[in-house]
Amino acid sequence: MIDSKNIVSDLIAIVGVRDVVCQEEKLYHYARDHSTQENTFPICVVRPNTTKEVAEVVRYCNEKKLDITVRGGGSGVSGGCISSEKGIILSTEKLNKIISVDVINRLAIVESGVMTQQLQDELLIKNLMFPQNISSASLSYIGGNVAISSGSPKSLKYGTTKNYVINLEVVLPDGQIIWTGKNVEKNATGYNLTQLFVGSEGTLGIITKVVLKIVPVQKELLMMVPFEKSEKLFGFVEEFFQQGLNATSLEFLDKNGSKLVLDYLDEKDKFTLPLSGLLWIEFESPTDEENIKKAEKVYGLIANYTENDPMIAQSDKDIASLWKYRKKIGEAAINLGVFKDLDIVVPRDKIALMFAEIKAICTSFKLDFIVVGHIGNGNFHINVFNNKEQEWEDVISKCTQLIFKKSIELGGEISGEHGIGRYNRSFFNQLTPKTNTALMSAIKKVFDPNNILNNNNLFN
Repeated sequence: MIDSKNIVSDLIAIVGVRDVVCQEEKLYHYARDHSTQENTFPICVVRPNTTKEVAEVVRYCNEKKLDITVRGGGSGVSGGCISSEKGIILSTEKLNKIISVDVINRLAIVESGVMTQQLQDELLIKNLMFPQNISSASLSYIGGNVAISSGSPKSLKYGTTKNYVINLEVVLPDGQIIWTGKNVEKNATGYNLTQLFVGSEGTLGIITKVVLKIVPVQKELLMMVPFEKSEKLFGFVEEFFQQGLNATSLEFLDKNGSKLVLDYLDEKDKFTLPLSGLLWIEFESPTDEENIKKAEKVYGLIANYTENDPMIAQSDKDIASLWKYRKKIGEAAINLGVFKDLDIVVPRDKIALMFAEIKAICTSFKLDFIVVGHIGNGNFHINVFNNKEQEWEDVISKCTQLIFKKSIELGGEISGEHGIGRYNRSFFNQLTPKTNTALMSAIKKVFDPNNILNNNNLFN
């Protein structure tokens, strides 16, 4: 039996009484993420202030074989930071310092609990940026972005977070502290331990510091294009790439999502022609003139696919006014009700087929849904709403499995950027080749033989 009182006392001795949270009303904040799923209360929440304190807490828990769930900003939707009732949550919220911004080497060194938007604001002062405009930037932490290799609309041009992680300070499950590499962009010295931790969802070690590659800020131009038919929208995207065109972002919102967000913003009459989907095309260049030239190349092409005129913005204010329909869709969905958030990815040339399959599967179960996503790299977010009441768990499980299976059949995967967490782990273990999961499990055992760290994630 777990002796909770002694555990709490021992942890207080490490981090201090102010940074061990036990009261139920305070634990509620830590008991869930943004997946609108259940709450799970840990024994307590521990908030270390330094890497050394993290190591001491981890060493203690490893000796006691006490489960640790690592929590960043809690903005995830896969249950990755939901605790075990017989363990603790280790929150990185106090590891919140921007250590340095190196303009010459174009590196930022930050603690893992730094809020993503805080880093972006600091970099902007120096005309630099971490090239991920992550939707949850005002909630998420850099360490969490790294732990699941977050993506964003800019991932079409820049790739995901993993492409910008140079080095990590990590506390291993036995309490050892290591750096996974060096602060250099080229490194052909042994296995790439840094990238092993990126996307590992907190199962191999606790990230305490992150060294990120940063880039100069660019001028932006944004086009928002309404389409009357979704088939035409997908046809345009296909020709866009066939013509050798490039963009920073290609973002999509389907008919259901467009209606939902327009109703939510009280702008239901914004478009006069029928609307089956919205597409955002973002360009970046060193100058406004170069962006205009890029936009002109696609302007004529768009006319072949829709009678709606594209809306174009270049100032920060006007760009924000066009992005709001994409950025507010999450709020609109939460306002509507409980939903399951799926995050599948397929090759770009399979997006039209995958979208048709999503519609057919959700409709067959008579479930309401919206589709939103990073269409330029085949990443769809599907919000499937609970309108089945008592049948919900069984129905959504069957619906999810069919959608996941289809994404894999089309050469894709069951998560593009949200991770597996606890809510998708059964599907991950069913649908991933056994050799692959066996290798991953073996890696986990090398790092964490007592299985104390985020053991609700990934594996059954």
